[in-house]
Amino acid sequence: MRKTVRFTIRKWLFLMPFAAVISALSGLADDSSVNISLGEVQKPNLGACPGHPNHVSQQQDAVFNLGKLQYGIRYTVCVDAAHGGKAAPLEGYIGMPAPSVCNWYQGGFLRIVLNGKDIGTTPIGSMIVAEEGGRGILDMVWHDELADVRVRFLGLPGRDNLFCEIALEPKVELKSVDIQLCCYPSTFTTQGARRIQTPGALVEQGKSAALPALENWWAVYYDERFDVAKGEGSGPCAMLLLPDQAEEVVFEPGSYGVGTTIKYPGAKHRLRLAFWDFKDKTNSEALTRLQDGAESVRSELERLDFTPEVVRTFNPDTVLKEAVAEAESSGAVRAALGDGVCEVRDWLKKYPTVLGDEKTDGRIEYEERLLQSYEKLNSFPWRAKLAELLEEL
Repeated sequence: MRKTVRFTIRKWLFLMPFAAVISALSGLADDSSVNISLGEVQKPNLGACPGHPNHVSQQQDAVFNLGKLQYGIRYTVCVDAAHGGKAAPLEGYIGMPAPSVCNWYQGGFLRIVLNGKDIGTTPIGSMIVAEEGGRGILDMVWHDELADVRVRFLGLPGRDNLFCEIALEPKVELKSVDIQLCCYPSTFTTQGARRIQTPGALVEQGKSAALPALENWWAVYYDERFDVAKGEGSGPCAMLLLPDQAEEVVFEPGSYGVGTTIKYPGAKHRLRLAFWDFKDKTNSEALTRLQDGAESVRSELERLDFTPEVVRTFNPDTVLKEAVAEAESSGAVRAALGDGVCEVRDWLKKYPTVLGDEKTDGRIEYEERLLQSYEKLNSFPWRAKLAELLEEL
C-alpha cells in the first residue's frame, strides 16, 4: 500500500508546471552570473491525493540558472484547514525538481529534525531570493517552536552543484539535530541495484550502515543497472558535508528510495552541505568527480560567506537613523513621507543594530525582514532627502 501511495503522489507532483520554467531559463545560459526565478505561491487542490482528499496545498518553485545547469528548489505541503493550522508534508517539503525529478527527490529530499521533531509541520515563514549576479542565494525560513530555522541555498556561475547552509537559532536546548535526505538514484524503480560510495565504504542495496562522518563525508548515490553508460537512467547524484560538524551518517539504500540521516550534536547551529545532480552523467564520471574534486569543494564550502550582499553592506545606523532624524526635524518632510517615518522608526526599534555577531539572537528574523523590506528601506533616505529639497524650493 505504501508503495502505491508513493507512486500516486509522485505522479501528481510530476504534473506540476515546472518544466515550462526550466525551458524558459534554458535559453538564458550564462556562466558569468546566476539568476533565480522565484514563482508565485500556488494553492492547487490535491484532488484524490491519498490521505489528502480535495485538500488545499501550497507550492512554490525557485530555479537557479547557473549557466549550463538549472537547479530547482521546491517547497510543497498540504495547508488544508483539516490540519489545524499545521503544515502537512506530502512526502517531504523541500524538494529538488531539477536537474532531475528523481535523484534528490522533487517531492522532498531534505528534512530537518530537531529533538526528534520534523520542523516541516510548521508552515514556512518566507521563501526569498536573497542575491543574484555573481552568485545566487535563496532563503527559506521557518519559525518553529524549537528554533528559528533558515535553509540557505547558494549557487555559483558555471558550477555543477548547489551549496547549502542550515542555520539554527534554538529556543530550547537542542539535544539532537538530524538532517534526513531522500533520493532515487538515476530513476524511480524497484528493479535496480542501488549503491552508495563514500571515501571509506561501499554500501549496497538492502544493507544499512551507520558510519563515522570523519571517514564518510561525501557520498555518490548510483544504480549499477541503471547507468547512463549502459543507455539507462538519468545519472547519479551526490552530497558532501563538513566532516568536523557531523558525528555519524546513516545510509539506508532501499530497493526503491535511498535514505540518509546525518546526525549532528545539538550544539552545532551552522550546518553546511553541497549537493550534485549528475543528470546525463555516467556512474564513473560522478565517482571521479567526487574522488578527485571533493577536497577542493570541502575547502571552498568551509570558506564560503553565505551572507547576502544586501545584509553584509546594509548599515541602518548611517542609512536609516540619520534619515529618520532629518524627517522628524521637519513637519513638512514628515507629512510628505506619510506613514513611512513611523514604519522605519518601528523597524529600527524591533531590529536593533547588533548584527556583527552570528550568535546574536534574532539574527535569522532580522535578515529575513531586511530582505523582505530592503527596497522600501533602501529608498527611504532618498525619499527623505527629496522631500527636504522640495521643501526648500
